[in-house]
Amino acid sequence: MADTMKAAMLYGVRDLRIEDVPVPSIGSGEVLVRIRAATTCGTDLKIFQRGYVNRVIKLPTVFGHEWAGEIVDLDPELSWLKKGMRIRAGNSAPCFRCRMCEKGKFNLCEDMIWLWGAYAEYIKVPARMVAVNLQPIPPHVSYEEAALT
Repeated sequence: MADTMKAAMLYGVRDLRIEDVPVPSIGSGEVLVRIRAATTCGTDLKIFQRGYVNRVIKLPTVFGHEWAGEIVDLDPELSWLKKGMRIRAGNSAPCFRCRMCEKGKFNLCEDMIWLWGAYAEYIKVPARMVAVNLQPIPPHVSYEEAALT
């Protein structure tokens, strides 16, 4: 695997640039995924066209958040996963510890993490997202279909 990859970097309103960036390295509990399909949704368009940026996204960033791909590297402690496995993940993961999570309002988590980076060759999935929001893709579902879910 190369040290760099192509990625669509978002810098601001209507400022999206294709650049060479480092391939992410993984840490404890994380996986590295080769993107096989990435889609665009209304949130992407809103952020690109109007600059709707709050705690959801920090600029500059690799853009895109709906994707599907295959694991190319992983923490060996993640025994339920393996290289080559077809996966996808939702774009956020709550902490399950804050005041809002304790009330069951996970969508209002005070320490929500967000996963951006679908418009690149590889994406690093953080440990919390691996633990709560990573899903295998069934054999009969294409990468394109999985990226839409």
